[in-house]
Amino acid sequence: MIGARYTVLPSLVRFYNAQSHQNTRKARITVRAATTPLGLSFSSAINVDNFQRLGIIKPGDDRISVEDVRVRDVREVSYVSRRRMTDDVGFDPDEVDDEGLPLVYNEAKITEFWRLRWGELASRWTTFAGISVPWISKLATAVIRGRLEQQQEQLAREAVQNLERLGPTFVKLGQVLSIRPDVLPPPVLRELAKLQDDIAPFPTAEARAVIEAELGQPISTLFSEFSEEPIAAASLAQVYRARLATSGEEVAVKVQRPAALSIISKDLYVMRRAVVLYERLIRRFTAQTTDYQILLSTFAEGLYTEMDFRNEALNAIRMKMLLRESEFVDSEAVVIPEPNLALTTRRVLTMEFVRGTKLSLLPPDEIRRLVKIGQDAFLVQLLEIGFFHSDPHPGNLLKVTEGPHAGKLALLDFGLVSELPAADREAMVSATIHLGNRDWNALISDFVALGFLPVDADRGLIIPVMDRVLSPYLRGGGAKAFNFQMLSQDLLQASLQIPFSVPPYMSLLARAVATLEGIALVGDPGYQMVAQAYPFVVRKVLRDSSSGGARMLLRDMLFDASGSVKPARMSAVLNAALGYVAEQTDGFVDFDAVPADGAPLQVWIYQTLSRSLASGLQCQFED
Repeated sequence: MIGARYTVLPSLVRFYNAQSHQNTRKARITVRAATTPLGLSFSSAINVDNFQRLGIIKPGDDRISVEDVRVRDVREVSYVSRRRMTDDVGFDPDEVDDEGLPLVYNEAKITEFWRLRWGELASRWTTFAGISVPWISKLATAVIRGRLEQQQEQLAREAVQNLERLGPTFVKLGQVLSIRPDVLPPPVLRELAKLQDDIAPFPTAEARAVIEAELGQPISTLFSEFSEEPIAAASLAQVYRARLATSGEEVAVKVQRPAALSIISKDLYVMRRAVVLYERLIRRFTAQTTDYQILLSTFAEGLYTEMDFRNEALNAIRMKMLLRESEFVDSEAVVIPEPNLALTTRRVLTMEFVRGTKLSLLPPDEIRRLVKIGQDAFLVQLLEIGFFHSDPHPGNLLKVTEGPHAGKLALLDFGLVSELPAADREAMVSATIHLGNRDWNALISDFVALGFLPVDADRGLIIPVMDRVLSPYLRGGGAKAFNFQMLSQDLLQASLQIPFSVPPYMSLLARAVATLEGIALVGDPGYQMVAQAYPFVVRKVLRDSSSGGARMLLRDMLFDASGSVKPARMSAVLNAALGYVAEQTDGFVDFDAVPADGAPLQVWIYQTLSRSLASGLQCQFED
């Protein structure tokens, strides 16, 4: 096996570490082990009794650890996070409601439940068929007559209207599909992006009844104030502003819609049968290998996870802890509302009330400032801690306007949070580097590791397609900016030629990236989310340089296939390490055209490594 020793690497790492030390906040919280106990002072609302109430720890325990409140994978293929049945006392995987409907997502048990209730299903099947069959007939006619391309936009508009008529479950499915270029063509994606989750609120009297039934006390005993009307309403729940009777603290109370579980599980039963036909058609006419059954399972598990508000409360707690203990230097600039676990159940969530303004409504300079914080927080979640917010829609990102946190970025709604194992995070870091280097062969290996391509993929067929599709995004100031949504559309075209597949978790990741990028584009039309990730990746590799994998990636960043260092590439890496590249270039990191502002660093490189660079930087290979 051939290895390499590069004399430049230690100097580069020492330079980065010296610079990053100067920028580290003075009072950094010491990174603690995952089992470090949480002191009872962590929050007035978070104490041992509350965790016992939720069934997270055993009665009699007097310490709470991060491990106790971890939210874990449902199963390996889904990446949707919730408490795992074997981890938590009191979490019953077979729990059902009063009618026997499973409260935990289980496809077989839900199917069994509805098979015995054909009378209740009949009306839903009638509605579904009455709306979908005429549209399917139009689609089939367009295909048969060869007019699909001409009628695609009209069919897409009608599809969106049909989803809205079918109700919130189908609207949510459409929103998930709106960022799946491997599933649908660009005109359809554009129409689906217009879907809104707005829905008329249900009566406050019903909401109050749910709260009193769940918490076991009258509203007047729990709250000194409770708004007459909801301040927000969506498909799963609506939110009220209230004030705690005990402390006077202003809180937000989220209440689940009555019969939400029954409606959604019924719709999922219908969807499961419809997706079988769709998958057969796709496999017959395209090279796509996306598993639509798993895609639907991920969607379904996500919905079920969101419907248990205890998960959302624990997700928020864990996210706050992990961000504080990470390398995220702006963690104090992010506000995550504190949940009140004593007043939280499966169908009611009580948390700190935050007054704020949507980012999209702010002046451009404010959008840029807060998006930068949100972007860094997301990259830390995705690539460092592997626990990321999967539903950062515009309403979940606010600028705090009142109180001690005024001016900070508030992250709301942790009902849908996903986890990525370390292997996938490492593959994403590796893919970012190999993409920047145009190392298509190595990038294919990364895509295989991530599940985008099969192990036996024909590299000779795939490399030319990659070069054609991705190269335009890698030219600084080139024809295309590295825009995630544009890239997604181009990848769809590639999927018609190569066996390109998108693993289930990528739908959640893509949804998060597309949303954040969409908000950023309001304040900065030239914003490029994926390009912004490169400086973070470089700093991560330099910080982890003691590991063998990180050293290999660092070598890949600096040296070409022949083992020769490229001074321009080294300068670009140093600029990225200090956070400059994404701000100074017009596209993705362009290693062949170093920005003018990089010249001083180039001078520093030549001065510091003059002997190595003057001689072409000798590389010694050893067996």
